[in-house]
Amino acid sequence: MPDGSNTAAPEADKAVYTKLGGLVERAQKEVKLTNVIQYLDEELLHLAFKSLRKQAAPGIDGQSYAEYAERLEENIQGLHGRLKSGRYRAPAVRRAYIAKATGGRRPLGISTVEDRMVQKAVAWLLSAVFEQDFLECSHGFRPRRSAHTALKRLREGILRGRMRYVVEVDIRSYFDTVNREWLRRFVRHRANDGGLIRLLGKWLKAGVLEDGMISHPSAGVPQGGPVSPVLANIYLHYVLDQWFEWRFKRSCRGAAELTRYADDFVAAFSYREDAERFRREVEERLKAFGLQVAPEKTAIRRFDGDLSGGGVSRDERPESFSFLGFSHYLTKTRRGKLNVGRKPSVKARERFLLAVRSWLRGHLHWRVWEQQERLRQMLEGFYQYFGLTLCVRTLNGIRWRVRKLWRAALLRRSQRAGRRCTWGQLANKRWFQLPAGRVTKASV
Repeated sequence: MPDGSNTAAPEADKAVYTKLGGLVERAQKEVKLTNVIQYLDEELLHLAFKSLRKQAAPGIDGQSYAEYAERLEENIQGLHGRLKSGRYRAPAVRRAYIAKATGGRRPLGISTVEDRMVQKAVAWLLSAVFEQDFLECSHGFRPRRSAHTALKRLREGILRGRMRYVVEVDIRSYFDTVNREWLRRFVRHRANDGGLIRLLGKWLKAGVLEDGMISHPSAGVPQGGPVSPVLANIYLHYVLDQWFEWRFKRSCRGAAELTRYADDFVAAFSYREDAERFRREVEERLKAFGLQVAPEKTAIRRFDGDLSGGGVSRDERPESFSFLGFSHYLTKTRRGKLNVGRKPSVKARERFLLAVRSWLRGHLHWRVWEQQERLRQMLEGFYQYFGLTLCVRTLNGIRWRVRKLWRAALLRRSQRAGRRCTWGQLANKRWFQLPAGRVTKASV
């Protein structure tokens, strides 16, 4: 599921906003800014360090957050001196992999503590400038926006415009295929600062450490670093958002709306001809900037409420589509009005259950009360994101499957004790109780 956190740690938000207020005012008045890098001072680096996750894995230097903090003042003074003189060298990114629920692995880049701190500070600078330009359709990794605001916009847009067709588009290996020269041009369009551009260039050329070897890809942005989401937004702002809102949408016969979260987006249309034309032209548009559409994950879905009445064959019923971990489908309210229902997609459910199964296998020796607390936390986190209206039944199904996995783990831990772990006996155990599914985002 997408990460709903878009900005710094809460305690740093206000301080960063206050400090960069002057840069925001300049961005609102000036078409092209210079001397943006001057805001990258020791105070901003301190705020960036405080916002980092303390338990994050170390980069190629092996240094932890706590170890860097032991000599924080000295480290930041030295770092700022290297940044100011241009002597800062971006270290290679250590590549790790995360298992996918559907099989395979997803690559993840791990930067050093110091590099993450610099990236975080630069991400704030870029956001202060480009937030003045980003459009309403963009929701990923932006202040006061999240996956839930994207979901709300999509649902309301479909109902308001009586959208009948939804186009799902998947960009293949987006972060690995961003054209770096175009990215530099896009940044220069608003922040024509040589020092800033050179620093971005160092990250783009830093390389990736994998299996003891450092490679230097010719395309893409550093994955896993704090600056990566902002760069992704800048790239697609020019490549996709502006093109859709200022050119494509104006040529549509009926209503049209784009909703994007980072590189994940869908477009909804009133008429099929507009949807089919978008399917063709968006592929051409992305290709012109070095991006490729994954045909097997890109499709036009007929999301037509007129097909939801009686007398319609199964093959003619409205289709569903997936976006941000949810399966979206058409339904009706008790008063007979058309509504858009959402529930956790099969892929999202299986990914969560895979995480539960893996955790249980690695913690069979924990006491049952400790296991209960951890499983409770995992379920609460799942509910916090997926707890939309009409989702409770699905959430309770997930809870039942978690209890089933837990019982299987107890059976493996002790065959003698396991024979006594019948469902009837466990149902009465206080330590076997887990929170029921509930709505946590009623307004989405």
